[in-house]
Amino acid sequence: MDALIIVSGLLLIAVGWLDVFHTLLNPSGRGFLTRGVFAAAWATTRRARRARVLAGPGSMVVVIALWSGLQVVGWALVYLPSIPEGFAYFIDAQGYNPFVEAVYFSTTTLTTLGFGDLVPTASWIRIVAPIQALAGFALLTAAASWFVQMHAALARRRSLALRLTQAREAGFGDVIAQPGSDASTAVILESIAASVATVRVDYLQTSESYYFSEADERASLSAGLHVAWQFALSSSHSADPGVRAAGAVLTAALHDLADCLRSSFLPGDESTPDILGRYSADHVFRHRDRSG
Repeated sequence: MDALIIVSGLLLIAVGWLDVFHTLLNPSGRGFLTRGVFAAAWATTRRARRARVLAGPGSMVVVIALWSGLQVVGWALVYLPSIPEGFAYFIDAQGYNPFVEAVYFSTTTLTTLGFGDLVPTASWIRIVAPIQALAGFALLTAAASWFVQMHAALARRRSLALRLTQAREAGFGDVIAQPGSDASTAVILESIAASVATVRVDYLQTSESYYFSEADERASLSAGLHVAWQFALSSSHSADPGVRAAGAVLTAALHDLADCLRSSFLPGDESTPDILGRYSADHVFRHRDRSG
């Protein structure tokens, strides 16, 4: 029975770290527990725009709590068969529940608090406990790194959305197909294409960023991708070959992004404009033509 308890604890520990690995280190960036939490929160807030804005940040907090809980309970099960024989108590331990004691020691060890009222005396626990403390420090570092990764991905997405909104408001779409369009127009189109490609990479490596909705429509890429598609269509009618080439690059970038959305978040066989429309609908915003 003791062996079964220890094996169960080790499995919980492994499941937690496997999810951390797939979320932060695997190039696909898809932790199975993490993805499930985000998808559930996204589905739950589908009809509530204000709540949907909190779905992403709230899911991050839940996932980090889940990672921590798996480690605390997993290590507690590893220690449980050795309570109380494997520890020295510096308080009156009469009446304490063994599982509660195991959770208490696991929590203080994982967080490196170490109050000193419960000290391991078994040799193997004296060796294992510092390893758990190192795991706790690694978990804290992983959580902080995840916040940094997510913030960077969201900043790039919002930057592209604002740039598209500003270009639309400045009438850039009308300039593209005019006979006077020149190299500067091609440069702008190419820079937008590069930003779209970066967002595609972010959705592959930080897939949880999909589940963040913006309160500000101007900073919402879901409300701006149709603008990029209009720019790409307009460029195909330009008399300048450089503008047409830049537009073709933007079109290819949008097709790649649509393929990424289709394979990871919005399964179906629709065309790129339809996928972009579903993406906008999934993020609450609906396309409204406000050009000019």
